Amino acid sequence: MITTGLAHVFTSAMVEKEACHSCLTAVRVLRVSLVDELEGQIDSLLEVLVCQEAFTRDDREEVLCQPGPRARVRKVLDILECKGEEAAKVFFSVRSHQQLSHNTAHPPSTEYKKVQQKHKDILRRRSESMLFYNSRHGEKILFSEHYVNLLLVDGHQALEIKRHEVLAFGQERLSLQHKSGLQRKIAPAKLFLRANEKRPIRKVLVTGVAGIGKTILVQKILFDFGGNKDHLAFDFVIHMSFRDLNLIDKPTNLRELVLRKNRHLSKELDHIFANDDRLLIILDGFDEFKHYRSCDAEVFVTEPEEDAEVKEILGSLLQGELLPNASVMLTSRPTAINHIPVGCIDRYVLIAGFSLAEVQDFFLRYFQDATVADRMFSTVSANELMLTLCYIPAFCYIVCCILNESKDLCIESPKTMTDIYVQYLVALLRSHTQSRTETCPEDQGAETIQQLSDIVLKLGRLAFKKLMEHQTLFYSSDPEVAGLERCSLVSTFLDKTVAQEPGCTEEVFSFAHLTVQEFFAALYCAVTDQPLPDAIQSGENQNNEHLDLFSRFLSGILSDRNSKFLSRQVGLGCQEEKVEMYHKKIITDLTMHCQNGGHILNCLHCLFEQQDPSMVLAALPEFLRVNVSDETLSQMDHNAIKYFLSLTEGKILSELDLTGTGVNRDSLRDVQPFLHRCQKLWLGENNLDMDAVQVIADVLKVSENITNLGLGWTNIGDDELQALCTAIQVKKKVKELWLEGNRVSHRGLLSLADLTPDPLQTIVVIWNNLYEKESACVCSQDRITVNFTDEEMWQEWGKWVFKRCEVSSNEKLLAVLHKVCNMSDDSLELQWAKTFYSQLSQLIKRRIQCCTEDDICKKLQRFDRILNL
Repeated sequence: MITTGLAHVFTSAMVEKEACHSCLTAVRVLRVSLVDELEGQIDSLLEVLVCQEAFTRDDREEVLCQPGPRARVRKVLDILECKGEEAAKVFFSVRSHQQLSHNTAHPPSTEYKKVQQKHKDILRRRSESMLFYNSRHGEKILFSEHYVNLLLVDGHQALEIKRHEVLAFGQERLSLQHKSGLQRKIAPAKLFLRANEKRPIRKVLVTGVAGIGKTILVQKILFDFGGNKDHLAFDFVIHMSFRDLNLIDKPTNLRELVLRKNRHLSKELDHIFANDDRLLIILDGFDEFKHYRSCDAEVFVTEPEEDAEVKEILGSLLQGELLPNASVMLTSRPTAINHIPVGCIDRYVLIAGFSLAEVQDFFLRYFQDATVADRMFSTVSANELMLTLCYIPAFCYIVCCILNESKDLCIESPKTMTDIYVQYLVALLRSHTQSRTETCPEDQGAETIQQLSDIVLKLGRLAFKKLMEHQTLFYSSDPEVAGLERCSLVSTFLDKTVAQEPGCTEEVFSFAHLTVQEFFAALYCAVTDQPLPDAIQSGENQNNEHLDLFSRFLSGILSDRNSKFLSRQVGLGCQEEKVEMYHKKIITDLTMHCQNGGHILNCLHCLFEQQDPSMVLAALPEFLRVNVSDETLSQMDHNAIKYFLSLTEGKILSELDLTGTGVNRDSLRDVQPFLHRCQKLWLGENNLDMDAVQVIADVLKVSENITNLGLGWTNIGDDELQALCTAIQVKKKVKELWLEGNRVSHRGLLSLADLTPDPLQTIVVIWNNLYEKESACVCSQDRITVNFTDEEMWQEWGKWVFKRCEVSSNEKLLAVLHKVCNMSDDSLELQWAKTFYSQLSQLIKRRIQCCTEDDICKKLQRFDRILNL
């Protein structure tokens, strides 16, 4: 802190008097206090010393070369000792004047303004071009002409990780619109403005799934700032990418981190840091940071020139220990949010991608012709899959590439995700082949195709190896990267970052999008003798969720139509033995999961990618059970489920389990034609309103098959129960009704009286708004269950819950524990309860041992203590 006031002047004067009126002696005696006093005004003091001719311009340059204000004060004092008594007298004279006037606000110096404008010019130049991965060398696509607005929504997104964040987003995007998410829309310029509140917003977390536009938003902010947009109320914006920061493996400091790509700020950086309330620091891609699990540490730095590990510097910056008044914007995928020190975040922002209007705007900007854009958009609108993908900007771009490049590649529009990526690859290969053979003899065409195919296989080998190692960033020193030829095709699919180090540079690569890496990995596995990953061969992929999309791509590539298409267009044919083996695997997996009720969603996606109806007929078991529980189903998930159910028309569904899938009125109507075929229909742990319940009621009125209906923890009350009872009266087929954990009261139970004992033989209403005496008054027969005394029934219930817990994520496990740990002491003495809670305790202990997230670990430990009281 800068010391001010007459008391300090008086104290200094006494010391100087005691130093026998020698200013030079005073410099030595007061050295420590002078460093503390002058660090905030050293630059202005230095200018005055030069004007007073106590210092030369060379002296000033020597001081300015020092790293940080305190080091500069020390250098000034060193130079004074060399210059002697007269220079020291001028110094104290200037210092006394500074003490009385340094509190007066000064406008930015001319040099400060010059550096500010230069920085804006540099940022504008760096951000003026849009990065498209198949743009030709030298082609410049202006950001101002191609940027499409993103929907930014204020609020904290749920942290439960979806099975695959990219695919799970389509339905999420539509739900945001249905829930009036637009009312919480934020303009990029207002991310740091809070309406009607005095407390400023300093730290903003921007999150969104892969390809949703986080980096594009960053580019938008840099572009606007560089263009002198008045709404960005900062003097300076500093941008740092975690991909670059990953390359730093030794202690450094914030000053050096900033200067790595901003050397032009060196002379004014102390002023910039001193005015940190006018500074915005953007940290892009937290989920890619190799130390992202360690940024909530308790080791802090407080000075910009203080050396430390990168994770400690960034942790200090986020938690306000370093540059406490600076604004910080952090971007990240949802997968890494749990590792951010959330206590310091002032605003959570979710990028919700494109609205339908913005998809149309993207098409117009991409095709640059309104007629062509309208025709292409109509094509996409007719394909549910392609339209769903277009809500994610990265997919919207890929779809546009296909439409633009592959006008004659296929007879019909793509039906599956693999179709889209295969056509994307072939279109780009054809584009590169044509551009290389236009000036070459015709007989070199085949050779060129072979060269490109070889490069595709090298990219595939890289993608496969790194996917198995859970890696998305690759370094130029990796043999797989070094083996790639310097070809423009590589830059089409790989994103390169060049990081500068003293005396050398290092290149970091990643695929343009995570799904592109998964596609290339699957392609390599399909067309080479590379064996299938062990997890897929053993059928344990449900515990290896990172391979879900890989297995879907693999299935699609090994399908008859895509296998022939790739062979014909690219010369990359699938091995017949592998095609046959994989077909048998799908049939075996489907049969097994249908028979034992195992989780089947990824199998259904693999079947959907095949688009071969004959495979379903070969896989149908005697008992057809479809369990897709505990997944937040996207539109693409619904497509896969409907495809399978449509091919099994006429077959009774022994069981359909949609527990915890996020179904609502619209999604239930989507599958309504299939629900009447179910015998057991489980819809628990979904938030169902009256409209959704009415869809279920409509099904009950016509179904001759539904005997068991599960609606536990669906937030239904007496009115919804009355609607269901009226529907059950029509066919009188439902025998078992589960209503645990809802809002049913004594009034609601009255509507059940006429349904017992025929047809309803079992009604479970534990954890509702009622008491045992009330239920006994409604029905003297023992049909309504409000306690846990039926040993056999609850033993089976405990097995079902525990089976779900075993395959659930830690977040989902905690959600289940919150529900099932609410039991009276008397019930805990029952044998089934002792066994059930003992198994849960053992499972929790296993999860704690391998849990890497402190917050989750503490919650699990709390439940473990509850279960062992």
